[in-house]
Amino acid sequence: MIRRPQGVARTVVLLLGALAVLRGLLAAGWELPTLLTTHGDTLLVVVACVALGELARIRMPSGRETAPLSSAAALSAVFLGPVFGEPRFDVQAGLVVLVVAAGLLLAAGYRALRHRPAGAPVLAARVVGVAVAALVTRDWGAPTLWQTQVDPTVPRAAVALEMVLVATVGLLTEIVLVAAVRAERQRTPWSAAVRDEVGEAAPLTVAVVVTGPMVALMAPVLGLLSLPLALFPLAMAYTAVRQYIRNRATNRQLIATLSHLTEHGGYTPVHHAERVAQLSLRIGRVLGLSERTLRDLEYAALLHDLGQISLLDPIPDGATVLAAPADQRSIAAEGGRIIRRAEIFEDVADYVEDQTVPYRMVRELGEDVPMASRIIKCANAYDDLTGGSADPALVEAAIERIHLGLGYEYDPDVVDALTRIVEDGAVGRVGEQGAGAR
Repeated sequence: MIRRPQGVARTVVLLLGALAVLRGLLAAGWELPTLLTTHGDTLLVVVACVALGELARIRMPSGRETAPLSSAAALSAVFLGPVFGEPRFDVQAGLVVLVVAAGLLLAAGYRALRHRPAGAPVLAARVVGVAVAALVTRDWGAPTLWQTQVDPTVPRAAVALEMVLVATVGLLTEIVLVAAVRAERQRTPWSAAVRDEVGEAAPLTVAVVVTGPMVALMAPVLGLLSLPLALFPLAMAYTAVRQYIRNRATNRQLIATLSHLTEHGGYTPVHHAERVAQLSLRIGRVLGLSERTLRDLEYAALLHDLGQISLLDPIPDGATVLAAPADQRSIAAEGGRIIRRAEIFEDVADYVEDQTVPYRMVRELGEDVPMASRIIKCANAYDDLTGGSADPALVEAAIERIHLGLGYEYDPDVVDALTRIVEDGAVGRVGEQGAGAR
């Protein structure tokens, strides 16, 4: 199998970010000191809001980090025009890019002092998104969008709509670039990465788009106070998002605790469930499953052996892949019955129940077996056969054994994804990290 080159998307995004900053420096040229002096207070407020927003990142349940406050503050600078008590912010797009980059670099420096990764590709993507929006707003067209927004004869509703559309373009540019880097790193289909970047924090995404125009329309009346005031509702939305994240973390902790029952009872090896869950997540990402499906897939993989607690005599090493088909079905059915008592985990119970169905039932009889169940079946077989070891001989033997059941027991797409992950060296002893590690 030919491996795709890694790091290309990251390099391209970093290069685009650097080019955007360089263009800003060249555009500002010798006027930069004068611009900094004239608009010093405005620039200081923008830099502070961008930097503080970047430091207030939110880590989503999928493991992605997002900084909506920083993105909103950056896009606000794109549309600033008249500012009460300050000189009109009539500057070229290049200065806007430099100001946003300064705020991001300030936050990155602070993170470096705290020994925390800055996420350079994400910062570069934000700079590029701002550059696109600023170019459209301040440098393109005759008249430009910025000239239109300061023209009192143009209806404010039309101006606001145009600004929202431009902000959407800028934010989508950032999202697409971040998704490209993530898709390359996790071998997720690019379209699925974009979908998840937009969908997981959709309310925050919408709020970011409307904040910039709000600031531009409020600034002629409220001055520099308009930026923190416009960001305040978005900051309040953090509370709801953080509560959602805490609830997800609590649910996963409960599921993980329940998954340890089979280990403590001597039915399955230590960390087997966590390894299967992590491998299932990796396969699911390669196949482009949605974040919601991945969440339920992780829960189901953690609990896939729960039905073994009903056995009078444990299966040797807990390896259900070596058990009789009837025993496998009985264990899966019992596990699904237990999980189904919690109504909110209906899909999880379905995934656990269907994990033993051979792929030929899908191919020949058209049986509806969820992709998540097919993934768990393959990931569980791999871990049963390797015992969680990264020993090349065991890995090769396990892959060979799974390929013998290709198209009969196992979904070819799932096996192909597993093979790619194994060849990338992404599978090893993961139990100590836990299935939730990203």
